[in-house]
Amino acid sequence: MATDYLLKEQHRDGKARQIVDSWNQFARNLKEVANLYYLEKKNEYYHLGQEFLQKLRRKLPLKKVLLAFSPFLLYLIVYSNYNRIRSMTGLEETRKPSITFLPWLEYAVFRCYPHRILSKFASPLLDFFAAIPYLIHFPLPFLFAVFLLIKDERQKSLLPYLWCAGWVNLIAVTIQFISPTAPPWFVDSVVYDQNGQFLQSGFNEAGFARLDALIGHSIFHGIYSKSPLKFGAFPSLHVAWPAIILVNKPWFGKRFAWFHVCWIAWAALYSTHHYAVDALGGILLVFIVNFSMIKIWSPFHSASYLRRRFTRSKSINNF
Repeated sequence: MATDYLLKEQHRDGKARQIVDSWNQFARNLKEVANLYYLEKKNEYYHLGQEFLQKLRRKLPLKKVLLAFSPFLLYLIVYSNYNRIRSMTGLEETRKPSITFLPWLEYAVFRCYPHRILSKFASPLLDFFAAIPYLIHFPLPFLFAVFLLIKDERQKSLLPYLWCAGWVNLIAVTIQFISPTAPPWFVDSVVYDQNGQFLQSGFNEAGFARLDALIGHSIFHGIYSKSPLKFGAFPSLHVAWPAIILVNKPWFGKRFAWFHVCWIAWAALYSTHHYAVDALGGILLVFIVNFSMIKIWSPFHSASYLRRRFTRSKSINNF
């Protein structure tokens, strides 16, 4: 009896070892297959990436990309050193931010203050709806550039887009540099003492402070408290960026591009970040720059007037 029991136990142990060995072998084989598949796909994607980069180099030479990006690079330098440059040039003392010009212009154009009307309807739902285009604003330039790059037929639009975006941002920050203007959240909340000295004002995140309080995280406060440009209400670059996409092969069609422009313009007024004239100024600036690129001069528009004149005179001289 005891012998039979021991034999059964040994047989059971042998089967268990066999199952474990088989499973270990299966796991090793599966790992090897997975490694081979990974290496194959890695090489495949590497070659695809190399081919894509070679195509890009042929279609978008480095010199042209650097030229197209140069206005935007200059804008980034001015923007990131805004306060330092104003202090060094003496503009900090001679060109104080205006808190009266935009309210005067707003009332002269609309006979009312649209941002005050819209902000009266504040609610958590509308706060979330307004926050979407504002949060999209930050990765928007990069995402649209990627969108232009991934299709061969759209890649030729990348350089005009960079050139247009660079000049719009550079001109806007130059206006804000020379003539800083206070946004409505500051004008409506600022407190001065009897001698006209500044005491306090609202926070840079304006109407989005409600959303920060609702979700319990200082998302918008963290973003806007770091901005070096507190008095850059006019023109609105928040509204200008969707307008730049509108004039540069918009990704979901013109109707959606116009909706995006109107959406962020509404959000800018609703959150009291901008006046309506700021939004109109941003759109108008984009249209002026785009018109100038097409009709007057741009190194990336063959139809521009000065480029056609230069090309024609060069061909005559060569003849």
